[in-house]
Amino acid sequence: MDRFNAIRQRLILHPRPGSFTAEGDSARWSNKDLDPVPPEEKKWEWYHVGAFWVAEGFNVAQLETPSSAIALGLNPGLAITACFVGNMLVMIPTFSSAYVGSKFGLNFPVISRASFGMRGAYIAMVIRGVVCVIWMGVQSSVGGNAVRCMIQAIWPSFKYWHADALPASAAITAPDLLSFAVFWILQLPFMFLSVNALRWMLMIKVAVMPFFGVCLFTWALTASNGWGPLFSIPTKVSNGWTVGYVFCSTITAAISSNATFAVNMGDMTRYAHNRHHAWQMQFALPVVMTLTELLGTVMAASAQVVYGQILWNPLSVVLLWTNRPAQFFAGLLFCFANIMTNVVGNSVPFANDLMGMVPKYINLRRGQIICAILGFAICPWLIQAKAQRFLGFLNGYTVFLGPLIGLLVSDYWLVRKGQGYNVRALYQPGNSLYWYTAGFNWRAIAAMLVGIVPLVPGLAHSINSNLAVSRGAQAYYTMAWLDGLVLTAMSYYILFLISPWTLESNSIIDGRDDIEAVPVEMEDSEEKYTKQS
Repeated sequence: MDRFNAIRQRLILHPRPGSFTAEGDSARWSNKDLDPVPPEEKKWEWYHVGAFWVAEGFNVAQLETPSSAIALGLNPGLAITACFVGNMLVMIPTFSSAYVGSKFGLNFPVISRASFGMRGAYIAMVIRGVVCVIWMGVQSSVGGNAVRCMIQAIWPSFKYWHADALPASAAITAPDLLSFAVFWILQLPFMFLSVNALRWMLMIKVAVMPFFGVCLFTWALTASNGWGPLFSIPTKVSNGWTVGYVFCSTITAAISSNATFAVNMGDMTRYAHNRHHAWQMQFALPVVMTLTELLGTVMAASAQVVYGQILWNPLSVVLLWTNRPAQFFAGLLFCFANIMTNVVGNSVPFANDLMGMVPKYINLRRGQIICAILGFAICPWLIQAKAQRFLGFLNGYTVFLGPLIGLLVSDYWLVRKGQGYNVRALYQPGNSLYWYTAGFNWRAIAAMLVGIVPLVPGLAHSINSNLAVSRGAQAYYTMAWLDGLVLTAMSYYILFLISPWTLESNSIIDGRDDIEAVPVEMEDSEEKYTKQS
């Protein structure tokens, strides 16, 4: 027992003097990484935020989004158009997340306490955390394919290494499993970097990957003899789907690839030096993502022309190259690209969520390692086994992400009318402004259910097409993210009008110092948090 207590004491994250965790029960609700980012730690400049989108956009899974639509029979032109529409739609709530995070220096778990309640915020953290784990696994699986390109370029015989060791039901071969494990190990050291240190890794990716993208684009057009043969590929939708159905599903899939950022962009912009530049740089999202998806569309369509088969994974195309040095360096760059995407886009947000649940024991670094372990455990290669399954996976989790971001947007802009938060109260349980009823805001939970429940039949049908679901429910589900977002946002606002709650920060302060609900402009390192007694 003594040894157990000693280990437990070593795991506890003791608060630093003056932090929010140093104030009684607040130790249950925060730690150093969960506190608002102080001005001296806000080191992300506008170009770092812009680099985030350039770096985040160039990853294999992003290229696969329109390519999977082509695999289902959609014309390349329609596929990229659908992706552009989806990127424009998801950009709007991403503005909100980036603005709020940069203004208050808060991350998603703390911001969600304002709308869900301090205990109810666990629901929001679980919703996002599950998504991050799945994407962690998917990106690791894709990164494993990049490692295989590198190994196979050096040792071509690796293609046949223990080829029959695993059954077909495993949906993975021994070479792929080994490559996945190698990638998983390679990304671990990057999880020990601070968020501020990661901005320099993103700049490296920005300096390299656009040139690589141009090379891939040039190869695709040259190998397939220009634009004509590529975009003359007709639309041939099979499996009983209509063109409109696949088009809307592709819009949702494009949204899904970036839907997590609409929720968690504040986790990055909270470190921004200038909050106005932080949210303005979100304009880069549709530009960068659409260009990346255009590259994926061209590569998939080129594979159909050059190799006579649809290869929706660009790494499968790279494996067919006969130029081994080119194959190796393509694998190397894709590997690096996916490492940074995984760390910044998945492990950091998951760590924030887990930290929000158990801040006494979990900080950013520990949370990221746990995310990596869970990402391995979910066997993500099963998700990517087929194009239809991959598209269904992307659409499926928007059933939860759309309503989640809709509620957060509604809470800040419709209910609070952009007036801000009582920041210190977000860390105070019991009598705080955000405790609601036993720590839960029932209106938020009700609004989420209103947005999610109508989408459940379509979600069930996407998982099992043999289920009898009306055509109207299936059509409604094709735009799951947008439907859920709008329905939840309006429901939450209506519930506030029917059953309003206190918004004034001065009503329950109890004479303790508190950060103002509307802070002064946070635009340079000399800014100080304004306090009132």
